[in-house]
Amino acid sequence: MKPLHKTSLLICLTIFVVFASAGVIAKWPALAPFLMKNAPVTAETGADPFAYNPPLPSYVKDLHPTYTIRAELHTAQATITGSVTVEFDNPRTPDLRLFIYDYPWNPMAIKGIRFGDKPLPFERRQSVIHLTNPFGSAKRGSLTVTFENPVPRRGTRFGVKDDIWTLTTWYPMLGAMDQRGNWYNPPQRIDFGDPFVYHYADYDVSFVSPKGFQWVSSWGRGEAKPLAGSRQEVRFRGSRLLNFALVGSPHYHVETITFAPNLTVDIASVDKGNIERIKAIARSVFPVYTEWYGPLPYPRVAIAETGPGTTYAMEYANMAVFKRDMYRNNLIEHWLPHEVAHMWWYNSVATLEAVHGWLDEGLVEMSVYHYLQNRYGSQASAALLASYSRDADKLKQRYPSGRLGKRLNQFAGEEEFHWTWYSKGALLYDHLRRQIGDDAYKRFLQRVQRTYHGSVIGPEHLDQALGQVLQGEARYFVPNVQAENKAPLRPVELEPYVTTLVNGTSYYPSVPARVKNGTVYLPLRELAERMGYRVTWSPEKQATVVQGRGRQVVLKKGQRVVERDGQRVDLGQPLLEIEGRTMAPLSLFSQVLGVQAAYDKEAKTVTLK
Repeated sequence: MKPLHKTSLLICLTIFVVFASAGVIAKWPALAPFLMKNAPVTAETGADPFAYNPPLPSYVKDLHPTYTIRAELHTAQATITGSVTVEFDNPRTPDLRLFIYDYPWNPMAIKGIRFGDKPLPFERRQSVIHLTNPFGSAKRGSLTVTFENPVPRRGTRFGVKDDIWTLTTWYPMLGAMDQRGNWYNPPQRIDFGDPFVYHYADYDVSFVSPKGFQWVSSWGRGEAKPLAGSRQEVRFRGSRLLNFALVGSPHYHVETITFAPNLTVDIASVDKGNIERIKAIARSVFPVYTEWYGPLPYPRVAIAETGPGTTYAMEYANMAVFKRDMYRNNLIEHWLPHEVAHMWWYNSVATLEAVHGWLDEGLVEMSVYHYLQNRYGSQASAALLASYSRDADKLKQRYPSGRLGKRLNQFAGEEEFHWTWYSKGALLYDHLRRQIGDDAYKRFLQRVQRTYHGSVIGPEHLDQALGQVLQGEARYFVPNVQAENKAPLRPVELEPYVTTLVNGTSYYPSVPARVKNGTVYLPLRELAERMGYRVTWSPEKQATVVQGRGRQVVLKKGQRVVERDGQRVDLGQPLLEIEGRTMAPLSLFSQVLGVQAAYDKEAKTVTLK
């Protein structure tokens, strides 16, 4: 190639790079989700050597379901007719199950279930549809269910009143199973609470209604198109949703507000004046919750005001619903922030509502505390905490043997239920916040959100996340949930993890070193082998044998005295077994194996050479 040609080629490449870079910069908002999809996750700022602990499994085994729903609302008959095609991983169970969350006095009718073109026999038992698994050896399969669901003409959680249609649990859902492959049997409805077991899923919903209806949903307002016969079809698409809810009316006014980095809130009311009041609360509450819990991992959410005499207030996926009566006595200042907080605690991260409802109800009550403190000051938030404390005192007096771990259907009534899950639940989180400080408390809740978005969790998941933030093995939620009401809340129990340096290099064993009962314990096999010793099991001696550097040490499970070259040596503390690994006190390495060992208590670091 001639010099002139080389120069021309270099100029062309330079121009191409400049314009390509400008194009990428201009289109970055659209390209970023695709380019970043598989990018590695950046660790938190600061030392966090134990964040690699794998998340505990969700209470619900993920079958990766996708829903395609085609349905129509017939307002004159107050019915919804349609079909649901749900595709999901083959659970490899003899039977499949669908859940139907209707009212016993207003049952949904299942017209038929098909696998491909083949109709399938099924049996309904209360809230569960049972059918034989037709998937065979296939990895995934799909069922198509045709249904007709009468909409109650009353102000129930699913119903219509004043021409406002609250469509919550309106379609058949895939059943949920635990990690052992056992299907859940949902508890029956009671007068308070929704004891439902949901499965996170992706949705493609086409919903037909009379022309002029304004809808808000679990995923925005959808794309509308007119149909013949004064009808309209609205199509919604959503990802990783716990369920799909719609609230709509021909009388609704809908306005939207946006929050950084990428959240749109749709607000629906029949009264434009009320929308302004809702906006004022929303503009305060969403930034506060984002500060405490991190950004909500959904692009669209909704707030829907229903008519007077309807259900008090309720949460569904990305939906906060409340009745118009709440403007009286300023109840909206409590219950709208409460329901908005459920978008993080119930929707983004879920729990088994019939078992661990305190987990989300306590957190969202504590969220109201943060909202009041930010908008109205410490006097308003302190008054709320004082009311929780009064409820907890009543709980001790009237239900001393009760506990947070009570199931929903075990409460004596709504009074005990509310004092337990709402008030005592809030105090449980506030008690933790006061012990570890606001900064660590925020990092704990944000870690739960990041780690368990799209999961159904319980107290052990919270304890694991708390331990990761505090860099140790923490026990707080599990013991407090099981403690009786008459007992005071227990403090955090923490076994601090210890950073391990081997020959000047950080080393992260599968079971971290830790301080237990004032003694530093190290994983025996991993660190002894790292220091050049051979570790074996002797069936004859029923003991672990450590050999190397001219030494032989015999150790027996749970003993504090070991044998070194035939001589007994007292370690001062016994060997322990933690997570299936033998843990040895630091004295074994320093006094028996001849390793140069030092522990810096202030830095929580042990150095081995």
